[in-house]
Amino acid sequence: MFFLSIDDFLAAFNFQEDLERVKIDLTHAHIWDQAAVAAIDKVVIKFRRHGAEVDLVGLNEASATLLNKLAVHNKSEALDKLASH
Repeated sequence: MFFLSIDDFLAAFNFQEDLERVKIDLTHAHIWDQAAVAAIDKVVIKFRRHGAEVDLVGLNEASATLLNKLAVHNKSEALDKLASH
């Protein structure tokens, strides 16, 4: 997943559904850049704002490392700042 595939990734989700839990399977994906991380952040945060728990599964090691380094959805202080917007 990289900046050119972001629109398709975001379009795959229906944020209007009332869901308790969402599992995003990234087994066949590789995260290449900050744009992909930002897209994952956007999806996770949007579902969480609607009250759903979100699990990201199947990340390969390189993708997990990049996500852990750059993502904000897993950092509580960043979420607090986003919630105020």
